[in-house]
Amino acid sequence: MEYEPIKFEFTEEERRLAADEGYRRHRVDMEIGAKPRDGAPEEEKESIKLDLYGAAGEMAVASYLGLKKFLYEEVTPRRGSYDLPPNIDVKAAMQHRFNLILKVEDNPDFIYVLVTFQNKECIIHGWIEGKMGKKEYNYTEGITRRPSYIVQKGLLRPMVELKEIIESLNLGN
Repeated sequence: MEYEPIKFEFTEEERRLAADEGYRRHRVDMEIGAKPRDGAPEEEKESIKLDLYGAAGEMAVASYLGLKKFLYEEVTPRRGSYDLPPNIDVKAAMQHRFNLILKVEDNPDFIYVLVTFQNKECIIHGWIEGKMGKKEYNYTEGITRRPSYIVQKGLLRPMVELKEIIESLNLGN
């Protein structure tokens, strides 16, 4: 199947829950003295944005896949954990032009979903298995803050495929 991005529309409740979670994450980060990931700006305003976009991206994917009952189960941040079952990690970006970035240490057995936000619009671009995204031809140094794999959006699989997989596992709401 070809690349098929999905424009996602939040309900008011989804928007509120995602915002509440983003602000909660930011409070926890401040309480435990966590620094923003990957060298992101430490300014409070920028740090809050990362938490808000992350929570909103997870909400969009969970809602689309019927996995909202599994949302926001992690109370404090843990490296190596996934966002949604069975092993889905949502990568959120603040502009639609951005591609999926996988870090060297990202788990090759996870499924990664790219969600972007721009001008109050949310797009779920698609998904890829970590081992498929972490191919040598995707590897780069110097473009991101540290060595990583950049997966072009056109290489992502359609969300409808992931939805079918999730439905076959009977995990949904």
